[in-house]
Amino acid sequence: MQKEFTRSFASLEEIFEFADAFFAREQVAQSARYPVQCAVEELFTNMVKYNPDAPRDILLAMSINGGDIEVSLTDYDVDEFDVTAVPGADTAAPIGERAVGGLGLHLVRNMVDSLAYDYSDRQSTITFTKEIEYSDV
Repeated sequence: MQKEFTRSFASLEEIFEFADAFFAREQVAQSARYPVQCAVEELFTNMVKYNPDAPRDILLAMSINGGDIEVSLTDYDVDEFDVTAVPGADTAAPIGERAVGGLGLHLVRNMVDSLAYDYSDRQSTITFTKEIEYSDV
């Protein structure tokens, strides 16, 4: 399943409805849904926050690939920003000594099984996977 979403924080409700429809169709267990939804929310909101004036909507694609849920978010006409190259957040440092930013990406890395980035012709695609857990219903 794939769909383009308006570059707006207000699109999050529609994104969650889209994800819920995918999870229901694929019978994904509730325990696997939360990390996928959190990762999508963090990555989508970063695209909106850091590229508010990009002219196109953001494409969200979700599929089953082997034993994984594969999710990709594609942003168009944007500068390169490799989320896989961002240093991890130092969560052991006292709050006052921590660098600003990066905690959301740190959380994404810890919730998903793989994270990849591709950039070509001003098109940025972030792809992540999460192992499938099926519901008992």
